Amino acid sequence: WDRAIEEFEKIPENFPNSKLSAEGVYYAGLSWQQKGDLAKAADAFQKLADKYPYSDRIKDAMKREFDIANDFASGEKVKVLGIPALSGQEKALELYKHIVKNAPFGTFGDQAQFKVGDLYKSQEEFEEAQKAYQKVVDDYPNSEWAGKARYAIADCSMQAAKKAQYDEKTAQKAIEQFQGFKQTFPEASQAIEADAAIKTLREKNALTNLQTAAFYEKQKKLSSAKVYYEEVIRQYPETSSADAARKKIEEIIKNDIEPSKSSKPWYQLW
Repeated sequence: WDRAIEEFEKIPENFPNSKLSAEGVYYAGLSWQQKGDLAKAADAFQKLADKYPYSDRIKDAMKREFDIANDFASGEKVKVLGIPALSGQEKALELYKHIVKNAPFGTFGDQAQFKVGDLYKSQEEFEEAQKAYQKVVDDYPNSEWAGKARYAIADCSMQAAKKAQYDEKTAQKAIEQFQGFKQTFPEASQAIEADAAIKTLREKNALTNLQTAAFYEKQKKLSSAKVYYEEVIRQYPETSSADAARKKIEEIIKNDIEPSKSSKPWYQLW
């Protein structure tokens, strides 16, 4: 394939104004693909789209670029000196973005934009992922990928809430996003998953408040503890934490334990 690639790449160099130039670039890409160097094949297909946008080969070239991007996103490595060496994730991201830029409303525009979000999400760059998914919702509202993007946005918030120290505010945001997804796409296949995610997040939020109440109770600050126990019951009545909170309040009332005021004489309170 080396000789074929060499000859095909000479065509646009020697005949830049000829219709054959686009053909040379296209067939160079095919040859690189046959040789197994997907990164260089993709570079050729990108070049075709950038320099020869009116070529009859554009549709096929974009499909091949999309397929190659999928290969890299799935674990294919970029070759260095003919040897698979580098992660293909960044190359996949580059290719997906190139497809969206050059053929935003082509066959693969909406899916490529969605895949950008998937890649960022896999790298735990949740904010960038949400931006990418939101672009699917905004630019392709009638696409089948719009609903999936709405769900993915909520899932990113849930994953972000789980990352490092649990973030209750981010979790609540995820709950609202899942609820919004269900309202907009009630018949979506992911509606059941959204319900499960909402339940999990509400259980976690309730447990966080229950733990806060338990901390105040341990510190003998029973009024504050009671406030948090009541908040668990009010906000998350269906959770197991709410049942535990009810029992705790009953114990506090039963023992008639009130937060004790300082036993120090008044002159030692300063």
